[in-house]
Amino acid sequence: MRGQHEESKQRRRSEIVRAAVDVFAERGYFAARMREVAERAGVADGTLYLYFKGKEDLLVSILEEYAEAFLLRARRDCESLADPRDKLRRIVERHLVSMQNDRALAHVFQIELRHTRRFLRRVARGKVAEYLNLLQEVVREGRNGGVFRRDVPPELAARAIFGALDEQVTAWVLARRPGELRGQVEPLLKILLAGLAPPADEEVDHG
Repeated sequence: MRGQHEESKQRRRSEIVRAAVDVFAERGYFAARMREVAERAGVADGTLYLYFKGKEDLLVSILEEYAEAFLLRARRDCESLADPRDKLRRIVERHLVSMQNDRALAHVFQIELRHTRRFLRRVARGKVAEYLNLLQEVVREGRNGGVFRRDVPPELAARAIFGALDEQVTAWVLARRPGELRGQVEPLLKILLAGLAPPADEEVDHG
């Protein structure tokens, strides 16, 4: 019974987080009210405070819940692939396609999460840092295997990759007539992989 109770609580929490995504995307974070989230989730106003301290805590939870799910899948993808270039391809594809499949979430990530410097610092120390670490791991593996150039620091490469993805999604969210983010996967990968490719005269170090 306890397991069922915990499962029910987690399901209710996820329903509230989803409702918050939709309300924040439609109304904007500052204009949105907790009662609107409660109505969208089909719960009493007071129920929200059993799960979240307030609106900012709810916004943080959106980031943590969805980013954690993305990172889990991305890491699982990478574990199933041997070539760092394929790993990068899968991460880029997953990032863009997942945002295309949930425009409300993309709006919250690209717009609503960035209103204050304090919140941005909190975000940067959390899931964004984990994402950058994953990208650094892929770049470092590619350097060690000789398929990525060695004269670009993994930290710099990771930020460049993340920045390119981030800008593509932001432009898509703000566009009046957005195309498909999926269609940007290959052009973006051509740029990234060409930039990471080692010079022709760079020796491959297998040891």
